[in-house]
Amino acid sequence: MGFKPKTEEYTSASGNKYVFQTVMPSKWAEILDQITDKHGKILNAKAMPAMLEHVVVQPSGLSLNDFEEWAELQEVTQAAFLFQQQGKR
Repeated sequence: MGFKPKTEEYTSASGNKYVFQTVMPSKWAEILDQITDKHGKILNAKAMPAMLEHVVVQPSGLSLNDFEEWAELQEVTQAAFLFQQQGKR
């Protein structure tokens, strides 16, 4: 029984398409350690880029500044986080 990544297509409220892919549990543990403070609160400045780098696989290479609106960035990165946590949205 080994890790097999799951993928899912996601369409944002504004109609943009993305593909999410789960990361290995060991990598996810590292990411969670990096994106939370000492009280377990998620830090947007670290979490959003991590979701774009590790979970959003298409389009690849996205950065925070590739988004014209905060709402789109927030929606996509939150959906990617939930997908990784649950294996689905």
